Amino acid sequence: MVVKSVLAGLCLAGLSSMAMAQGDPQPYGKGFDSWNFSRVKEASGVTNCRAFRRVGGRDDIMAMRTDGYSYLSVRAEGRNGKFPKSIVVPLREPANGMQWDITIAADGKRMWVALPPAAIEIIAAKGGYSMLLGGSEDRDDVNLGKSAPAAWKRVKECVVASGG
Repeated sequence: MVVKSVLAGLCLAGLSSMAMAQGDPQPYGKGFDSWNFSRVKEASGVTNCRAFRRVGGRDDIMAMRTDGYSYLSVRAEGRNGKFPKSIVVPLREPANGMQWDITIAADGKRMWVALPPAAIEIIAAKGGYSMLLGGSEDRDDVNLGKSAPAAWKRVKECVVASGG
């Protein structure tokens, strides 16, 4: 069953890759449970595959590029700059559990959390994450929902189908 879904994803990707031009976002497969999928070829030649959804005024993104760079993104709500010594924790993680100490970047509109693909895999499996912004008392809890693991799987399929 897994092989069938991967092959189906690769076939869909093959059909849409012929039409993909630099800078033009292309849908990648059919969306589900509020998640939609796209890929875009960036000027550098790298393809960015994204799972995105809008729920309750939130814009959640899980993404990975064909060069291996992966990230999470939410609205910045006016936050701007870099936030070193920030912490990202999977939802429902016990005290003294897993966490990543990172720098979070924001441009006033979006915040980006660059994490290894394996970390995003864990966060998707837990259904979300909490961000504690370094140098402030800001905390943001992001619930990605029960379909987050399937959405992240589609992102990885897109990366493979796009040459990553």
